[in-house]
Amino acid sequence: MAAPIPAPRVDQGRVSDVVPRPQASSTETYRVVVADDAVGMRELMHTLLSLEPDFEVVGQARDGFEAVELVAELQPDLVVIDISMPVMDGLEAIERIRVISPATRVAVLSGERRPSPTGADTDIEKGTPNEVVVATLRTLCQAAPQAGVC
Repeated sequence: MAAPIPAPRVDQGRVSDVVPRPQASSTETYRVVVADDAVGMRELMHTLLSLEPDFEVVGQARDGFEAVELVAELQPDLVVIDISMPVMDGLEAIERIRVISPATRVAVLSGERRPSPTGADTDIEKGTPNEVVVATLRTLCQAAPQAGVC
């Protein structure tokens, strides 16, 4: 039986539910950090991905700065990030994530239509059906050139 996923905690102004990297198993699990300034969106992505056997949300951030900190600490397989956030926007965070964790895949999940590239591996518009979001993220992870890295 799987252990329950902890609820997000607030720690000195930082929202996270940091989960240490599990030992290798026969089933591939993609470790995910979700970054969005809207708590409802973070909770939705956490719930949506937690229902899937191959995704584990290991951290949540409410701005780009927190996202970069979590990526540096956790080296996740995938980051799902919004563009418009306080402190540091998603675009700057993506640039920094690319430097500190080049193997981490990045998916932008945003309500903004961006004519210019975001620097992410994929862009998903908020409002996309949940099953399409999950399928897109899974395809992104499975397409990774290195086994075990999304």
